[in-house]
Amino acid sequence: MDMFEEKDIYTEYPAETKPSKKKTVTFAIVIVLIVAVVAGLAFFGGVAYGRNDSVESEMPMVKTVIEALNKYYIDDIDWEQFQYIVAAAIAGSVDPYTGMVASSPTGMQSLSAGITFTYNDYCNYFITEVSPGSPAAKAKNVLSGGYEGNQQLMVGDEVLAINGQKVQHLNYNAFSQILSNAGDTIELVVTRPNSASEIQPTYTFVIEKEMFHAPVAYYLDSAVTGLASDVGYIKLKEFGDTAPDDFAAAVEAFLADEDKPNKLVLDLRGNGGGSTMICGFIASYFVSQNGTSDGIPMAKYVYNEGGGDMAETYFYTQTSYSSDLDGTQLKSVNLYDEIDGFECVVLVNGSSASSSELLTATLANYCGIKSIGSTTYGKGVAQIVIEYMGGKYELYITNGKYYIPTQKNGETVFEVNIHGKGLTPDIEAEASGAYYMDEDPCFLSAAEYFSLSADEGAAA
Repeated sequence: MDMFEEKDIYTEYPAETKPSKKKTVTFAIVIVLIVAVVAGLAFFGGVAYGRNDSVESEMPMVKTVIEALNKYYIDDIDWEQFQYIVAAAIAGSVDPYTGMVASSPTGMQSLSAGITFTYNDYCNYFITEVSPGSPAAKAKNVLSGGYEGNQQLMVGDEVLAINGQKVQHLNYNAFSQILSNAGDTIELVVTRPNSASEIQPTYTFVIEKEMFHAPVAYYLDSAVTGLASDVGYIKLKEFGDTAPDDFAAAVEAFLADEDKPNKLVLDLRGNGGGSTMICGFIASYFVSQNGTSDGIPMAKYVYNEGGGDMAETYFYTQTSYSSDLDGTQLKSVNLYDEIDGFECVVLVNGSSASSSELLTATLANYCGIKSIGSTTYGKGVAQIVIEYMGGKYELYITNGKYYIPTQKNGETVFEVNIHGKGLTPDIEAEASGAYYMDEDPCFLSAAEYFSLSADEGAAA
């Protein structure tokens, strides 16, 4: 995935739910047809609601369209594409997470800029992350707005223009279109709203996109984060293939830091989720396994086995994971065992979804780890994937609901489904991320929480 053209555009949408640009256009074309098909089922004696094993043979309107196209359309028709469009529209009409997509070739990589944006209610666009070592991090500014020098793109910069096109106050669809058309060379004009200068300076940066993998971000620079030198910071962007390796490397750096930090800020803002197995591996860095090799239950999962027969299982923590990058067997360490007096907080916002919410709930239940930010997205369902035509297409079907761990009468129970509701953080703070790190309200709240915790410990 190109972080610049995909994830960045849809910052306010979890990764698992954002629409692809092609899919959005396709659905707009065929949704009327699908609504008509569903309505037609009732008229022609089909079952419009519930389960219907014979529905595939009772779609006269679709048959009529095919017959009419065969008979009257002037040119040849790509029937495979036709089937894909209709199938994708049918699947997509069920819920926001069910759908059919065309698979990308295995191992396919794309160019990336290594930068992430968000926007506010007034459609002002801000930089929320510049990945270390990325093309965006290496971009230098050129003469612009009367300022010149060795400035770099920074979190909190407001984007005024992209490749000469103004983006202030544009809706996100227009913004995304400009980004998608920007090509491999991106010219950004930004301003610094938090600048101490009386006149806000503007800067122009030229970014040359390249093959770039953005690992989990790890910082322990108090000058950058505004946090004390004993506080580390790890940002987890998704629970994807590289997350186990990257998280393990970040923890290793955290443990090896010469400042001997004993506190950690785990940032899940903007993390739309991913693999529950990877979530379970990362959870094991915090949750004690209590001597069991089977892991600790993180959620109860109630799902459809097929034909409406319901079953249930559990998602568990796991202390080992086979790397998706090179097959290496990764082993977690428990941070509470490794560090005396270890403390942690989790940062969340409205784009923290699915596995992010599951990890947040698991750490809260078993470790008492507090969350800071705003209410999470609220995705309490999971999907199965069915391949079609040898994997050329993938059908995602919402297959079940998961129930997070909570405390009841001193015991862990699995009764709460967060779908459509999300998790309310323990400490509320503005969580868009459109700030310099040392002025981020979530960071300030974390620093205050750690300070109060230290005072309480001293008093005890």
